Amino acid sequence: MENAIYSSMLSANQLLEKQTIISNNIANASTTGFKEKFFYTLQTLDAKNLYNNSYNKIVKEYYNLSPGTLHHTERNLDIFIKDNAWLTVKDINGQEAYTKNGHLKINAQNKLTVQDNEVILQYGNIKIPNNVNLKILSDGIITSIEKKKNKIFNTQIGKLKLTYLPEKNIIQKDNGLFYLKINNQLNKYSSNINHNIRLQSGMLEESNVNPSKNMIEMISNARQFDMQMKMISICDQNSERANQLMDINN
Repeated sequence: MENAIYSSMLSANQLLEKQTIISNNIANASTTGFKEKFFYTLQTLDAKNLYNNSYNKIVKEYYNLSPGTLHHTERNLDIFIKDNAWLTVKDINGQEAYTKNGHLKINAQNKLTVQDNEVILQYGNIKIPNNVNLKILSDGIITSIEKKKNKIFNTQIGKLKLTYLPEKNIIQKDNGLFYLKINNQLNKYSSNINHNIRLQSGMLEESNVNPSKNMIEMISNARQFDMQMKMISICDQNSERANQLMDINN
């Protein structure tokens, strides 16, 4: 009886964790560059503690990294990073992170940012000159466009840091940014610059979340959760009846 209740409680907790992931997917269905997240938990009986009903819990998170729908914006500071390449940014703690969100902005300090995270360049840091138009070329080079005396001047002022990441070693944190799991790989990729990565300006990659699919899965999980709760209730009722019978016999 206790085993059945314990198993149902484990399943119910797993379903609640899945619902949290699905809810986050649905909430970010319109977030630029957001990648759909999946989750599963594996419970295995601990062979060393069979009599104590001890279980080993393995939690696995993985991501759908397929591209989302492309949206033409015609804005020079909107970029789509092609293939499985990523834009490198600095989070609020100064740590290197990665994103597919290419909606770049210039902050009050004349720095390029994505969702208030400073964009990292290949070499050094730059401040965007005032009163200039920016253009980002397909290889990530940032140029300023100025008109002086009826002449157009293009000046290279920096280059975006773009990189490929090993899909098996990335993890997304609560801030929506992706990170590499292993520190030594983080250091390795921090200096790894790939000159073959291409991007396209005037376009944004939308979220790849399928709202209908996630809603169906959410409903299915809710029904399974109800079943587990009913199972616990039935086991509890059976336990009470068994106790009553024991009292009668005594």
